[in-house]
Amino acid sequence: MSKVPYTLSENSLTIFWEGKPYTIRKDHANFQLAKKAIMDGRYDELGDLIDIVKSVENFVEGDIEVKDEVVYYKGHRLHGVVVDRLIEMLRAGMKDSAPLVNFITRLQANPSANSVSELYSFMSYKLLPNTPEGKVLGYKGVQGDYWSSTGNADTLVLQGKTNERHQILNEVGATIEVARRCVDDNKDNHCSFGLHVGSYDYANDWAGADGKLLVVEFDPADAVSVPTDCGFQKLRVSKYKVISDITDTRIELDKPVYEANKPIYGSNDDYADDEDEGRDYLYDEDGMDEDYVDLAHAQD
Repeated sequence: MSKVPYTLSENSLTIFWEGKPYTIRKDHANFQLAKKAIMDGRYDELGDLIDIVKSVENFVEGDIEVKDEVVYYKGHRLHGVVVDRLIEMLRAGMKDSAPLVNFITRLQANPSANSVSELYSFMSYKLLPNTPEGKVLGYKGVQGDYWSSTGNADTLVLQGKTNERHQILNEVGATIEVARRCVDDNKDNHCSFGLHVGSYDYANDWAGADGKLLVVEFDPADAVSVPTDCGFQKLRVSKYKVISDITDTRIELDKPVYEANKPIYGSNDDYADDEDEGRDYLYDEDGMDEDYVDLAHAQD
């Protein structure tokens, strides 16, 4: 392909493609890829890199609209890391638009604008996988007997088994839910009350050598706050479900989407065969098993 006209600055790259100018900002997911393609003379690759509209529209339907590299949901603009992460999910191999569309739809049901914004901050630390229903898979560290490390007598537990110390049992398949008002919505309160979900690194450190490392599933609508400490590696939710115990393998999920009734063990490989029966499977239905912490020794 013949050389493509372009203008490159420190903060943006403008490419004249098929007679039309396309500007890619420095914070755009494909800025570095497009820049390198030009430097290497691989001009035929620029079409896929600059045409964000085409990339997203090929995968997303319904209430998602893309105009001039801006992604909208029902006319409301999605900003910064949101757009980058959604595009990364598509480019990472997401073949079905349903997980993405369902994630956005569920997120719109969250009653707090701050919670929505903070959830994006949490997901910007490490891209967490989605389920086909649009829920998010995260991690949780608990005691070796599956009880939360701490408890809170003031927490109204709507679902989940508790003991006399107000700890919550995090067995695989358990759904844990607390009243949303019992979850601290102030991100500046670092160690505070609420059910907590973390990144793999955070939860693995919390579980330690003697604890259990769990995969949990939460609905974006149930996200409440993301404390500003620990590099946005944890968030507070009002509900989640324990999906699997990965203590023995301690392998981080590496796929953008995980399907129901598929084993999570050996997640670095292709999905395991049916002979893997007897292992803990990715899900049951929905729910969440979360541990609640008190202000004196919050498990954040």
